Amino acid sequence: MVLNFQRTRDLLYNFQFEDLFIEELGWSQPTRRKAVLLEIENKAYEYKCIAEISGVAVFEVTSS
Repeated sequence: MVLNFQRTRDLLYNFQFEDLFIEELGWSQPTRRKAVLLEIENKAYEYKCIAEISGVAVFEVTSS
């Protein structure tokens, strides 16, 4: 698999991490995609798995 550096840069620049891992790096779609709410010091965050490979998962964490 040949890495398209320009597309990789564009995806990173636009914060499109799910597309980067799945489309460019060849990782798998996660088995569980539901976002989980997490509260730390009265601040709310959501995290969800966006890609996985060989038992390693990538999580995206967002806040409002």
